[in-house]
Amino acid sequence: MSKQVAILGCGPAGLLCAWAVEQAGHVPIIFSRKEKSQIPGSQHLHGPIPGITSQYPEGTIQFVRIGTARDYALKVYGDDTRETGWDNYLQVYPSWNVIRAYDKLWEHYVDEITDTEIMDPSSLQPIVEMFPHTISTLPAKVTCKNLMHHFRGVPYYIKKLPTPEADREHEIVVYNGLLTDSWYRWSILGGLCSMESTKPFADTGAEVIVGTKAVDNNCDCWPEIHRAGRWAEWRHGITMYKAYLKAEEIARSI
Repeated sequence: MSKQVAILGCGPAGLLCAWAVEQAGHVPIIFSRKEKSQIPGSQHLHGPIPGITSQYPEGTIQFVRIGTARDYALKVYGDDTRETGWDNYLQVYPSWNVIRAYDKLWEHYVDEITDTEIMDPSSLQPIVEMFPHTISTLPAKVTCKNLMHHFRGVPYYIKKLPTPEADREHEIVVYNGLLTDSWYRWSILGGLCSMESTKPFADTGAEVIVGTKAVDNNCDCWPEIHRAGRWAEWRHGITMYKAYLKAEEIARSI
C-alpha cells in the first residue's frame, strides 16, 4: 500500500531520498526552504540512480595522491589515524554525474516542494506528528533538542577555479598529503574545477564556499526520524549515494 513519507531537505541528498521513496511506490512529501543547493568540491555519485542516470558509469575519475595518507588525515582532520577517502578509491574509479542527476531531480520535484523553514526542533515537531515516516537530510545540529550534545567537525574552504579548456572533459581528483601546502584536494568533476582547504585562502579574487565537514556526534534526538546523508547523520564517510541506498532500504521496509 502506498504511503506518504515526509522528506526534510531539497538538496541532492533530499531529492535522491524522495526519488528512492517514489520508486518504491510511496509518495514523498518534501519540506524545505525552496532553494536549489550548490554542489561544491569533488562531489560525484558512486553508483547509478535508476530512471535518473545511466545504468553504466558516465565517466571515470582518475585519482592522484601526493604525499602520505597519514599526513593527509592529519592535515584534514588533525588526526593521522583517521580513515579518509585516500584509500577508498582505485587509481581509476567509475562515477556518475551528480550535477546532472540533481538538475533532473530538481525539475521533477520543484513544484512539489513545500517551501518552509525548519530552523529548530519546534518547527520540526508538527511534521513528525503528521507523518508516520520521516526521512531527514537536514543537518543534525539544526534539529537537535539537547544543547549538551556535541557535533564534531572541521572547517572547509572550497575555492572555485577556472576550468582549463583542455581538461574540461576530464575527471580528476588530487589528494594532497604534503604538510607544506594548505590545500588538501583539487578536482575537476562535471566540468567544474575547485580546490579545498581547511584554512582560508590568502587571495580572495575567486568565489569561496565556507562550511563544516561533519566528523561525528553523540545526538540521539528524534529516534523516530530516519537520517540519511552526511549532514543528517553527521558522520564522516557518508556519500550522497549512500543516502539514496539508505532511503531505498527504508522505503522498501515501510
